[in-house]
Amino acid sequence: MQTYERLFLTVTLSKFYTAVLTKLCGGVRVIDLLLYKPISYVDRRKSLSDAKVGEIATFIAKVQKHEPPGVKKKPYKIIVESNNRCIFIVFFNYSIKYLYKLFPPNSTVIISGKLEIFVGQLQITHPDYVLLDLNQFKETACIEPIYQTSRGITSKNIKNIINFCLKDLPNLPEWIDNEILNKKGWFSWQESIIRLHQPNSLAEIEICRERLAYDELYAYQMALKLIRTDNLKRKERQFTISNKYKDQVLSKLPFQLTSDQIKAIAEISEKQKSEYHMINLLQGDVGSGKTVVALFVMLNAIENGLQAAFMVPTTILAEQHYNWIEEILSCTDIKVALLTGKSSRKEKKLIVNELASGISNIVVGTHALFQDNIIFKNLGLVVVDEQQRFGVMQRYRLIEKGNNADILFITATPIPRTLQQAIYGDIDCSILKEKPQSRSKIKTVAINIEKVQNVIDRLKIAIDKGEKAYWICPYIEENENLDIAAAEVRFQKLRKVFTNRVGIIHGRLTQDEKNQVMFSFKKGAIVLLVATTVIEVGIDIPDATIMIVENAEQFGLSQLHQLRGRVGRGNKPSFCILLYSGYLNKTKLKIICESQDGFYIAEKDLMIRGSGNILGIKQSGHIGFKFADMCKDQGLFDLIHIANDIKELLDIFGYENKLNL
Repeated sequence: MQTYERLFLTVTLSKFYTAVLTKLCGGVRVIDLLLYKPISYVDRRKSLSDAKVGEIATFIAKVQKHEPPGVKKKPYKIIVESNNRCIFIVFFNYSIKYLYKLFPPNSTVIISGKLEIFVGQLQITHPDYVLLDLNQFKETACIEPIYQTSRGITSKNIKNIINFCLKDLPNLPEWIDNEILNKKGWFSWQESIIRLHQPNSLAEIEICRERLAYDELYAYQMALKLIRTDNLKRKERQFTISNKYKDQVLSKLPFQLTSDQIKAIAEISEKQKSEYHMINLLQGDVGSGKTVVALFVMLNAIENGLQAAFMVPTTILAEQHYNWIEEILSCTDIKVALLTGKSSRKEKKLIVNELASGISNIVVGTHALFQDNIIFKNLGLVVVDEQQRFGVMQRYRLIEKGNNADILFITATPIPRTLQQAIYGDIDCSILKEKPQSRSKIKTVAINIEKVQNVIDRLKIAIDKGEKAYWICPYIEENENLDIAAAEVRFQKLRKVFTNRVGIIHGRLTQDEKNQVMFSFKKGAIVLLVATTVIEVGIDIPDATIMIVENAEQFGLSQLHQLRGRVGRGNKPSFCILLYSGYLNKTKLKIICESQDGFYIAEKDLMIRGSGNILGIKQSGHIGFKFADMCKDQGLFDLIHIANDIKELLDIFGYENKLNL
């Protein structure tokens, strides 16, 4: 059997174990089990004479006698002797029959457990291991890996299954340069896997993890490179930019473009003119004007007789973008369409026909855009706003509707450089940090929840003066197990103060209900909006000036920054109040209070929370690394140099165009 194929064999297990391990490890192939990383390790190498009280000792002892308790509910004790030292082995909730089987009188056993002192006597309560086979001493007195478990399977069960897989582990051809291996002091891939599960020392565990993290990052970067090369096709058309609509649109904008916006438009325009298909990421801090940049990029496509699709994650955001774009382009001959799940059957039929015939130049929409019946006459540009909220397959279903359409991904959640590299590889990136001069700074303060009544009193004064405010809660409903704010409870309390001037919006409302609430808030019928993070991204109510976040300690830094960005969108002074309860992570809230730089905040968020949730949402197609940690492993990216020649990449594995991505 070929070396690689052995790794992909399915391990024969019971139906129950197969289901549990598939959930834990992602499958029951040999490779799935071998790449299941221990969550911690227990050092069982110390002997009875070396181990201190509170440490684990592993030793061979002779069973001297059993001492059943004279009174019920007292512990059962077994006296053992090792190297002329007596140790009491203590059990609660015991079975005498089982204990005699485990500790036959006058037998010699292996014991491993934590040493304790009770009334001056050395003892071990419920030892981790008691073995009668003395040949098992070496494998017991080791560094034991501890695995995350699920009901019905123990860490020991998983360890035994993985050890079975390790017996036939092939030695794969090395793909890392000897120079890097020697410099980092890494083992081979085979040795790294073995020592990950059967380490000889605590120091080498991190060495193994780092080497496997490099493999993981390298493999992912290589896959991105292969996909990117496959997508890097020559355009069949000439792309020129005459700025036909530029002056008309600039005259309609109520502000001047920032230098960052001008630079980003120029950068992306040059890539559009390239003979190759464009994939570009536009990162912009809250309020930096990403939609304006996207609009000029779409105008470039329209000048060339192409259509543009602008996909956003929510109906509210789609309607907001559509209304703004249509207003700005009202001075031109460009036709803009809106397509969402809310669109009526008649509206959908009309829009489908106009897209297919080329009458509509721009379509703004939600997931409805990638339905099978949506056909474009000449789709040349796909803009995906808040792209991390769509799965990879969802994005590409829309992209495939065009003939080698250019792609512009937009995110308002700044992504730290290392995480950007991990997720996107060498994708081109444009950054907006500068904000329009009309945007005012938002004063941010952290206040203990005990002073919530003071906040409500001050809020009433502000609202009576004509201000609008958001009040954000982490959850929709109250949970008796969690002392955390619920939107519905807070809404009822605030309603007693603000009567019908307060509204509520959360994920369980229908789309029509959400739209009605947001319309009322925008028009001023509602002046205080209680919400969950459903309003986190993109909602634009320029006259909203106060953001209150209850239980702010429950949110990540980037999420708090996004929520804060819902205010300060006009020219009036704006405020963000972070209400915290219980334990306060002072470092976290201090960062958000002192900085309004989303990129700096994202880097700090990565350091505090790790890479797992930095984008704020787990999505279909978003990579989940087993070994790599974006905080620990930033330096590994500097070692990764993916070959430009794809044939060279394939030759590493002896493939000839057989790689199935």
